[in-house]
Amino acid sequence: MSTICGVVGSIVRPFFENLRRACFVWSRQGPFVEHGMTKLKLMTRISVAALAVATFGVAAQAQLSSAIKTAERSTAAGAAAQARIDRIDDKVGDIVREYRAALQEKETVALNVDQQKIFLKSQQNEIESLRGQIERVGEIQAQLLPMMLRMIGALEAFIADDVPFQMEEREARIAKLKELASDPNQSPAELYRQIMNAYQIELSYGNQTTSYSENVLINGEPRKVEFLRVGRVILVYTDSKHKMHIWNKASGAYEVLPDSFKMDVQSATRIALEQKTPEVFPAPLPGATKVQ
Repeated sequence: MSTICGVVGSIVRPFFENLRRACFVWSRQGPFVEHGMTKLKLMTRISVAALAVATFGVAAQAQLSSAIKTAERSTAAGAAAQARIDRIDDKVGDIVREYRAALQEKETVALNVDQQKIFLKSQQNEIESLRGQIERVGEIQAQLLPMMLRMIGALEAFIADDVPFQMEEREARIAKLKELASDPNQSPAELYRQIMNAYQIELSYGNQTTSYSENVLINGEPRKVEFLRVGRVILVYTDSKHKMHIWNKASGAYEVLPDSFKMDVQSATRIALEQKTPEVFPAPLPGATKVQ
């Protein structure tokens, strides 16, 4: 805009200066001068001034139009340059953001790499441990079967020396273990699992209070009677005549239990059958007599 104003000023000022001079000459001579030469000179000056003004006006208008077009082109060029600058600035901003994002991603990747190194080290240690175990498998297998056979024998001896409850079931479990141990196609791992399961079952018997029916030899004949077992402490059965007999480990035989314990045995039996809320009850012992 300042360029346009400067060009217009340089054109308009000379135009108005020439016009002012022509008007001044006309006013000094006056409109009613009688002298012919003077009048002719005056008219000539006025004509020349008018012609100059007209010529100058056309030239000024052309120059002004050219100046305006030049200024417009300059403005358009400036706007285009500014637009290019804005686009470049936007691209620079995008590049900076991409650079920062790349740095952040680089740090993340570096942390992941460090973590993977730690994990790989741990895996390598575990692999080395497994290799060592695999190398000892042959030696372990050579020792494993004799050890498991000793475990079966120890469990069989324990059952034979224990309170004689549910003997058919317990002896059948020992027979199954011996059968598995003699099978060449049986894996040592499965045999070991079965042995440990048998040990767990025998361990659980010591924490149980249960009532069940089982055959027992009476006068050389098998008779089905009702048993009450409290852990491995008490084993009592009631025969068909409602007589109670308790196992005496010291003598290795059953002995008659006095009828004074009848209510206690019945109460314990109901608790074992879950017919009564568990509670503390008197427990008869072999050779014991109840104080009246």
